[in-house]
Formats: sequence, C-alpha cells, structure tokens
Amino acid sequence: MSVAAVLLIVPAAAHISRDYGFFTRDPTQIGNIPRYAGFLSSLGVMAWTVGAAVSLFTSAVLVSRSRDDADPRFFLFFGGFTALLGWDDLFLIHENFILGEKSLFLVYGAIALTGVVLFRGVFRNEATGFAQAAAAAFLLSLSVDAGQRLIERQIGDIRILIEDGAKFIGAVCWAIFLCKIGAASISRCTHE
Repeated sequence: MSVAAVLLIVPAAAHISRDYGFFTRDPTQIGNIPRYAGFLSSLGVMAWTVGAAVSLFTSAVLVSRSRDDADPRFFLFFGGFTALLGWDDLFLIHENFILGEKSLFLVYGAIALTGVVLFRGVFRNEATGFAQAAAAAFLLSLSVDAGQRLIERQIGDIRILIEDGAKFIGAVCWAIFLCKIGAASISRCTHE
C-alpha cells in the first residue's frame, strides 16, 4: 500500500498540474506558514492513529488466540471507525462531503451508536471514565460547531478553541480508553 500511495502521486500531479513536492512535503512548508500552525489538529490526528492502531492490533492478537468472545470484533469495529475519524480529521472529509457536513456527522453518529449497541457488554464491563469523557467532549465540540454563529457572537474567537479543544480532548480520551481495554483484553487472553 505504501508503494501504491507513492506511485499514485504521479498521475495525481499530472492531473492537477502540480509538482511532486506538492504531495510529499509538509503542508506548513507548502503553505509557507510556521511549523507550529495547526499543531493541535496534528496532535489530534496522532491520537486517532494511536487509538486505531492499538484497536486493530488488539483485534489481531485476540483472533490469533482463537478467543470466542466479542472482543476481536469490538476492536475491529472501533479500530476501523477510529481510523475513519482520523482520516476525516486529517483530510477534512466532512468539510467537503457531497451531502453536507451535518449529514456525514449523522452517519458517524449512527456508526458510533451501532457499535455501542452491538458491543454494549464491552462498554458495560470495561467502561471507564475515558469513554464517557470522550463522548462528552465530542458532544461539546459538535454542539459548539452546530451553534457556531450564535456562540461566536457571544464569546468571539474563543469558540474555535472550545470546539477544537473539545474535539482534541475527545480524541485523546478515546485513544486512552481503547489502549486501556486493549491492554486488559490482551492480558486476559495471554493469562488464560
């Protein structure tokens, strides 16, 4: 896949008449902006990546141990969903979604709710404050986004810090939650 990603640059560069560096260099270099621009967003993408990687790794370990419970599927489901959210955050998919940002957020909400319902036993047995904190932070971020014009009139530019800060805190709490239950699940299966 990594070779394919590199080779994909050739036709993409030709299609939009850009040099290869447009696709390979850091956005702060391309945009000629300070390297710390967007640092919280970059850290958020790293949190999504950690959560997804740990979940998918945990799923693979549990499957290889021939466990017969919901743990591998939980980690596969939420690892994939977390990776999707990370890609969205990195490439701003929600900003350019054909049916609009709000409709995509409804899809994400439906996926999350489906996972919670399918794996309610995992949440009931493994739930920590981190999963609850993540949910609360995401709801705050989405609420501020939904009412951004009204909120910005009231509190000004700090609205952006609240919205993006809450999303970042949510991503970190979610990654911690996945890491904690992933470690616990691997520990249980290796000691049985």
